[in-house]
Amino acid sequence: MAKGWLGLAVLGVCVALLTGCWDRRELEERTSVLAIAVDMVEGEEKELYRLTVQIPIPIKIAGSSGQGGGGNADAVKIMSVTGRTILDANNNLQSRLNQKLFLGHTRVLAVSEEVARKGIGDIMDSFRREPQIRRLMWPIVVKGEAATLLKIKPQLAQIPVVFLMDLIENGAKMGTIPDQTLGDYFNQTSNKTMQAFLNYVQASATEVRWRGVAVFRGHKMVGTLNEVQSWSFLQLRNEERGGDVVIPLPNTENGYVTFRPHFVKTRLELKSSKSKGVHAATFFCELQGDIVELTVNTKMSPEAFIQNMQRLIKKEMDDRAKKLIYQLQKEYNSDILKLGLALRAHHYRDYWETHDWVKDFKQFPIGVDYTIKIRRLGMEMQ
Repeated sequence: MAKGWLGLAVLGVCVALLTGCWDRRELEERTSVLAIAVDMVEGEEKELYRLTVQIPIPIKIAGSSGQGGGGNADAVKIMSVTGRTILDANNNLQSRLNQKLFLGHTRVLAVSEEVARKGIGDIMDSFRREPQIRRLMWPIVVKGEAATLLKIKPQLAQIPVVFLMDLIENGAKMGTIPDQTLGDYFNQTSNKTMQAFLNYVQASATEVRWRGVAVFRGHKMVGTLNEVQSWSFLQLRNEERGGDVVIPLPNTENGYVTFRPHFVKTRLELKSSKSKGVHAATFFCELQGDIVELTVNTKMSPEAFIQNMQRLIKKEMDDRAKKLIYQLQKEYNSDILKLGLALRAHHYRDYWETHDWVKDFKQFPIGVDYTIKIRRLGMEMQ
C-alpha cells in the first residue's frame, strides 16, 4: 500500500514538471513589432507621446509560404497611436489589434531629437521594466520626426527597418559606427562615472543616413558630434578605426591625400601630483593604415613622402581630437569617453572621493597625442 502511494506521488511530481508549455502562444497568434518610433504631439491639455510601430506582414514578404511577395509598402504595416505615457500609448495600440502585441522581436527604438532634448528617462523606464524588450535593441535619435525612419522605402531592402539594421551592423563591423545597444545605454545612465550617447541619423522618403553621435547628460540630449568628430571619439574610447582621413596637401591646387586607418591602439595615461594636488589625463592613440588616394604627384621619394604624410595626418588627427575634447568639456559637459571610470578605478582615494566629477570634468586637463604609422603606399608609389 505504501509503495502504491509512493508511486502515485512520484507520478504527480513528474506530471507537474511536464506543464512547462501551459501558457504557450503560437507565433501566428502574435503581432510582432520590428521597430518603434516616439514623437511628441500637442494634446488638449498637455503634450502627448505619439507611438509609431512597424509591423511585418509575413504572408506578403517575398518568399514567405511560397508566395511571390509584394513591394515595400505591402510588406509592413505602419500604425500610430498617442498616449500620456509610453505604456498608455501601447495599450491604445493593443486595442486596435486582433492579436496580442509582442515586442520580443523589436530591433530599433527611434526617438525624435525634440523628445531626446526634453529627456527620455520616462520613456526608457517602461522599456527597462518590460521583460520582452531585448537589451540588444538599438536606440537611435532621429533628426526631425522619428516616425519618418519607419516610413522610408529603400530600394535595397524589402522591410525598411532591415535596411537600417544592416547599416548599423555593417558600420559597427567596419569600425565607423558605434555599436550602441539599449543595454549599453542602461549601463551608462546607471553609472555615475560616465554619460550616455546614442547614434544620430537623418531619414528621408527613400533613405536613411548616419549623421554621427547624440551626446547625453543624464537622460537629456545636450548636443551632437558629426561624422568626423564621432570617428575620433570611436578611436579614443573604443579603439575603433573610424572613417577615412582626407587631408588637403599644402602648396598644391586642389591636391588631397586619403589615409585609411586599419589598426588602432589607445592608451589612457593618468598623472597625479600629491604635493600639488593636480591630476591630468592624456590619450595616446596609435593609428596604422594605408594611403589609398593621392590626387597630385608630390615628386617625393617614398621615404620623404611617408615622413611628410605622417606629420600631416598626425596634425590633422590631433586637431580633430582637441576640438572633440573642447566640445565635450566646454559645450556639453558630458564624459562619454569613460574618463571618470578610469579615475575611480585608479585614483579613488586621492581624487574620486573628494571631487564632484560632474562639475570637475569641464575643467579637467585632457590631452591627446596621436602616432601615425603608414604601412602601404599603394601600387603607384612602388
